[in-house]
Amino acid sequence: MNELLKLPYEIQIVLVAGYLAYKLTTAARKVEHKTEDFLLQVLVFGTLGRAFAYVVTKLAVMSGYPAPTAVVDTDYKSVLVTGILAILGSVTFAFLWRRYLESAIKKAMSAMNVYHDDHETSAFRSVTSAKARWSFIQVHLTSGTILESWLKLPEQAGIPTKPVILNDDGIALYVTTIHPQDGDSRDCEQVTATGENVITYVPRSEIKQIDIGWKK
Repeated sequence: MNELLKLPYEIQIVLVAGYLAYKLTTAARKVEHKTEDFLLQVLVFGTLGRAFAYVVTKLAVMSGYPAPTAVVDTDYKSVLVTGILAILGSVTFAFLWRRYLESAIKKAMSAMNVYHDDHETSAFRSVTSAKARWSFIQVHLTSGTILESWLKLPEQAGIPTKPVILNDDGIALYVTTIHPQDGDSRDCEQVTATGENVITYVPRSEIKQIDIGWKK
């Protein structure tokens, strides 16, 4: 860390902006890149952010604003302005990549028969990242019981968190109906008499199957 802080501010700006953009593009994906891939992606995003800062600065000068002093160790104001612009540019590009460009490239590659997979780390990630509206989810437990959550019920209005939380360690959901292996099904209240929301966590080891009703 001390060695990084001794680098010129121009390089520090590129690295910081690139790292924040990299984190945005990989958030919630748990992707593990090789050191070379990680560094190259940070440099690419950081360079794009620095280029954005350069363009904005040039446009500001053309509009009549005074030209900023070169980014040097003693000019902290220019360092701050350049750093903020570079971070803004890098994060904006990362957002556009994650939201639009990545899916557009996947569709283009599929249309040209280059590849057809979505390059997610697992089928589970593909399901959770798909752009679809879920209507219900059923969790089949190893005991034979089925936990069901309907996501269009009036009772769910005002629930302060997501109706379903999926992760590698298990699932958390607001159970609306329990279907035991033996016996009659029973409905569950999602809100207690005192106003607390009841959410159920199921560890991965107890899950046999998950069924999801969705519409793309």
